[in-house]
Amino acid sequence: MLRYVFQYKFSILLAILIALLSLIPASSMPGSSLFSIPHFDKIAHFSMYAPFGFIALMENRCKKQCLKYHLFIVASVFLLSALIEILQATVTPAREAEWTDLLANLGGLIAGYLAYRLLGGYRLFRFLKS
Repeated sequence: MLRYVFQYKFSILLAILIALLSLIPASSMPGSSLFSIPHFDKIAHFSMYAPFGFIALMENRCKKQCLKYHLFIVASVFLLSALIEILQATVTPAREAEWTDLLANLGGLIAGYLAYRLLGGYRLFRFLKS
């Protein structure tokens, strides 16, 4: 068990960060003109889950041929994002869950998977496999 914690250390930290950002009350978020951009929250969801998917795939130490294992990782991260959306709807009073957020999460995960397929072999990202 502890071996997996060390293996997926960046993914776990990123999951905790995403969960915290998703579950803190909206009133405690700093005000910014970025929030006035249409569909900014969907861009934020996509932008959080694309690197999350990429990093989780890089940390798995499986070659690019492990399609079933990669799909398991992407599905697990997607289920985590669905759980966070459910928690937003039930636990946090100032937040609400949206299907479009879940679709943005899925789009980010797919983009992360495609980035892994294209960029996963480069030395630049080797530190994720250590």
